[in-house]
Amino acid sequence: MSTNPAETALASALEVEAFLRSCRLESATGVSWSKVPGSTKPPRHTIYHGTAGVALFYLELHRATGDASFLDEAVAAGASILDYLATDDVGSIGFYSGWPGYIFILNELAKSTGDARFRTAASNSLDRMVAASSELGAGIGWIEPMPFSDITGLTGDREVLDLSIGSAGAGLGLLYAHRNALSPSALSLAEQTADRLLEMSIETDHGPNWLMMADMPFPFTAPNFAHGAAGVGYFLADLHRATDEPRYLEAAIAAAGYVRAKSTPSGDGHLVCHTDENPGLYYLGVCHGPPGTGRLQVLLDEITGDDTWLEEAHANMRGLEATGAPERRSDGLWQNHGQCCGDAGIGDYALSMYRATNRPEYLALADRVMTTVLDASTLDPSTGGRSWEQAEHRNRPDFLQVQTGYMQGASGIGSFLLHRATIDEPDVAKIAMPDSPFDS
Repeated sequence: MSTNPAETALASALEVEAFLRSCRLESATGVSWSKVPGSTKPPRHTIYHGTAGVALFYLELHRATGDASFLDEAVAAGASILDYLATDDVGSIGFYSGWPGYIFILNELAKSTGDARFRTAASNSLDRMVAASSELGAGIGWIEPMPFSDITGLTGDREVLDLSIGSAGAGLGLLYAHRNALSPSALSLAEQTADRLLEMSIETDHGPNWLMMADMPFPFTAPNFAHGAAGVGYFLADLHRATDEPRYLEAAIAAAGYVRAKSTPSGDGHLVCHTDENPGLYYLGVCHGPPGTGRLQVLLDEITGDDTWLEEAHANMRGLEATGAPERRSDGLWQNHGQCCGDAGIGDYALSMYRATNRPEYLALADRVMTTVLDASTLDPSTGGRSWEQAEHRNRPDFLQVQTGYMQGASGIGSFLLHRATIDEPDVAKIAMPDSPFDS
C-alpha cells in the first residue's frame, strides 16, 4: 500500500466500494443494500443503516474520482428510495433514520444529477414530515412511538425533542429545506419548532437542557449532541444564523454553558460526560463525544467571533487524545469504527477542523484514525472488498456485525476515507450534512 496517506485513503475507499458492490440487491426499481449482508430481512433505506447512506457514499465517490458509474449507482439507489417512500409509511422524524435524512439525500441527488424527480421527492418528504407535526404550546412538535422500545421494553407515544430522533433534528431538516428553496414556509416552520423547544427546556443551575423526549419514562439526562443540550443548542444557533433572532442565540449560548458545566479535565483538555446518571463515562464519538459536542462550539465561534468557543472545541479534542484514542480503546470508544459512535466520526471531524483552522495536529490525528481503521478491517481476497466487523452498541460488545450503512458501517467509513483522500484539494469529496458547521 502507498506511503502517501491520500493515495492509501482513496485505494481503501475503492475497496469499500468493492465490498458494497458484492452485496448489492437489485430490483425492478433500483438497487439497495441490507443493513447486514446476506440478511433475509427487507433492506432499510435510511441514512443511518440503509440505502440512503450508501447513496451518499457513492455521490462522494463520484466527486472524488469523476467516474460516472458511481453516480449511476447513486441514482439507482435513489430510485429504490423513491419506490420505498411511495409505498411505505415512513413515520419518523429521526434525523438520520427518517424524513430529514430523506429530504437531504434526495435533494443532494437532485443537485448532483439535475434530475427533477429527486427534488420533487425531497419537497414531498418535507410536506409529509410537516404533516406529521402537531400544534403544541408555543409552536409545533412531533409525537411518535417511543424510541428504543426494542431496548427498554417500554412502549407508548411521546413528544420527541432531541437532535437525533426528535424535533431539533426536524428543525435542521427545515433549515436545510429553507436554504435549498424546497419550501417557502420552511423557515417559519423551523421557528415554530424552536419556539416549542424553548418552552420544553429543563432549567438547571448551569443552564437549559433538553431530554430525549417529554415525560421521560427512564433516567437518561444527556448533555451532548445526539440527545441533549449540545444538539438542541446547535439547532437554535443555526436558526439564529438564518433569522438573526437574538433569543435563539441566547438560548444556544446558555445551552453551551450547561454543556461546559458537565465537563471534566482530561490531560490538558476536557471531556463531557455521557449522562448525569453515569458521570464517569465519556463517549468519544459524534453521538456523545467531542466530534459532536464541538460542533455547537465551532458554530458559536463563527457566529459570535468569541474565540473562547473555539478554544473549548480544541480542548474537547485534546481531552479525547489524552485518553490514548484512537489506539487505546476506552469504555467510550469500543469496537466501533463508524460515523456515529466510533473512529470514522472522529476522523471526519478532525479533517474538518484541520481544514477550518489549518492546525496540523488535526491532520495527524486523522491519519492515526485511518491507520487504526484500516488495521481493524478485513479485505476479502475473492472480491477485493474491505469491510469491518463491529459492535454497534457499547453494552453489547459481543454482538458483532458487518454492516453496509453510513452512520454504522462501511459506507460511513468509506466517506471518511474519501474525505482524507481529498482534504488538500480545492473541493473535497465530503458532502456536509445539515448537522455540520463545516462546509466540508
